[in-house]
Amino acid sequence: MNFTYKDALRFLDGLQCKGIKPGLKDIAHALAYFGHPQLQFPTVHIAGTNGKGSTAAIVASVLEKAGYKVGLFTSPHLHSVRERIQINRKSILKTDFAQLVAEIKSRLSLSLTYFEFLTLLAFLYFAKKRVDMAVIETGLGGRLDATNLLLPKVSIITNVHLEHQKWLGWSLKDITLEKGGIIKPHVPLITGVNQPQAISLLQTLCCLKHAPFYHLGKDFRYRTQGECFHYYGLEKNFHHLKINLFGPHQIRNASLALGAIEILTRNNFFSIQQTHIRKGLEDVVWPGRFELIKERPRIVLDGAHNPAGARALKNAICQCHFNRLFLILGVMQDKDIKRMVKTLAPLADVAIVTMPNIERAARAEDLEKLAQTYAREVKIAPSVEEAIELALTFAKNDDLVLATGSLYTVAEAREVLKGK
Repeated sequence: MNFTYKDALRFLDGLQCKGIKPGLKDIAHALAYFGHPQLQFPTVHIAGTNGKGSTAAIVASVLEKAGYKVGLFTSPHLHSVRERIQINRKSILKTDFAQLVAEIKSRLSLSLTYFEFLTLLAFLYFAKKRVDMAVIETGLGGRLDATNLLLPKVSIITNVHLEHQKWLGWSLKDITLEKGGIIKPHVPLITGVNQPQAISLLQTLCCLKHAPFYHLGKDFRYRTQGECFHYYGLEKNFHHLKINLFGPHQIRNASLALGAIEILTRNNFFSIQQTHIRKGLEDVVWPGRFELIKERPRIVLDGAHNPAGARALKNAICQCHFNRLFLILGVMQDKDIKRMVKTLAPLADVAIVTMPNIERAARAEDLEKLAQTYAREVKIAPSVEEAIELALTFAKNDDLVLATGSLYTVAEAREVLKGK
């Protein structure tokens, strides 16, 4: 009997119950069994609390514009698990996905977690398709992440904040050490961390591994000017750059991506011209991250799901022009909900609290109690769809409707608004 795409999804869903299992033993055995596919193509490896996906998308976009065949592995996904595994912006085909799931399932007796299985699948796919480069985002942390058996050409750590403390540790030092676990001997590190303690720790790790250390703000910089920004790099400067992602944090992510691009070109790994950089920035797409869905009223979706992400979203909102803000908020119960609500709710004229259709979602009633402390007006909606309908009932053409708090909330909002 043929193993179908639906069969593959059912099998993967069965792995979800294994949860998160930090460690490299099982994935190392699996990769070795399949001939170390992760070593058959060059990579850029990206860790960090926020901005990993956007930075990865930017690096991939620039390389693609330069004519290269570029693999991209990110997580989580919005609508389909196939979004996590792309080549030149095209998700892996259902047939290829099902075939690889069947192959791994039939040949490997070892039991992997959901993320480990997808990591192995992505590496096999990129090796089979002979990509020129793969841009790989870590799933959780870095040191014990399933992606951390790569030997990249350059590593990026976007930033470090408190997150996933149950697995990564309860202090900034602990989490920095986990993220810093992706640093490899003699492999350059590009980073945008801004806490002195984190900077010092990463510098020490790089020194111990003889890995060149490049810090945004010191070794390379950027300056914004209206809708453009200027990049002052390790060796090259680029002026009046425009990026198709909104918010000051995205310019920061773009600068990290350009730092990595410079490393790749400096060591003659790739040939990338200024025109490729400009086109890559102007054409980059990263759904669900301050994504404009509709004008009049303006509807924006953003997957901010932790306090640092909420602060970045707040800064982006403050650059927008609108009359009233209708904030749709749905958050997972294991997040730092109070700090997120405290950051975002005061900006709203009307806060509409809701919950996406997932067991981990925080109760809308609990969000309502918190939001009432900070927001001018709070309404409650049982579902994301009803929250959107409620917002659009009252929003005028010059208002802003913003759905945020979780990528699960964003995914459901996207499906409703795009009529899927």
